[in-house]
Amino acid sequence: MRKLNKGEIPAVLAENVEWWTEEFVADPENHTKRYRYRHPEIKAALLKETAGKCVYCESKVGHNTPGDTEHKIPSSEDNTLHFSWTNLTIACSECNRRKNDYFRPSMPFLDPYVDDVESVLVHLGPIVGWKPGYQRAEITIRTLELHSGARRELISRKIERLEELSELLERLASSSCDELMGLLLTKRLEEMKSPDAEYSGMVMAACAAVER
Repeated sequence: MRKLNKGEIPAVLAENVEWWTEEFVADPENHTKRYRYRHPEIKAALLKETAGKCVYCESKVGHNTPGDTEHKIPSSEDNTLHFSWTNLTIACSECNRRKNDYFRPSMPFLDPYVDDVESVLVHLGPIVGWKPGYQRAEITIRTLELHSGARRELISRKIERLEELSELLERLASSSCDELMGLLLTKRLEEMKSPDAEYSGMVMAACAAVER
């Protein structure tokens, strides 16, 4: 999970949010009125601000990892926020399913648009922990099952990324690494650490551990 900034509201949502909300609140079971947030312009804007990644586990969403529009505050709790731009983001189907309709005002999920998530989460190889005493972080990670081996496919992909990182760092440290190869490897390392890269939070933590 990385810190995120909310992008500009798409024109189609800015122009229609009021009457879309009114119609949905009046008739929430109507599928046409309910799923207007799936408009391609809205989905594209959400993917842009999240770099095409799940806001929680950092998996790139696509054919192998489907992505869903996520309501941070579920519509079952406040249906007037159903089309609110600040309430919408992108989550992979696995995180979305686990979060479901979780909502506790006294203990909300971590919000990477608002919270300094990188200061309270701890990457332990391919799993994610939290700093002691940060209950919101613990509830978020436990609910999404990012703290254990339960999500095998996710863990497998993250291990592959760590293996690539380990090999890259080893080659950079090798005496046989010439200047040109060093530049190429360094460029790849910076790409892996970029906020736009898949699992870059984990990569940043692993690099920091090696440098200590």
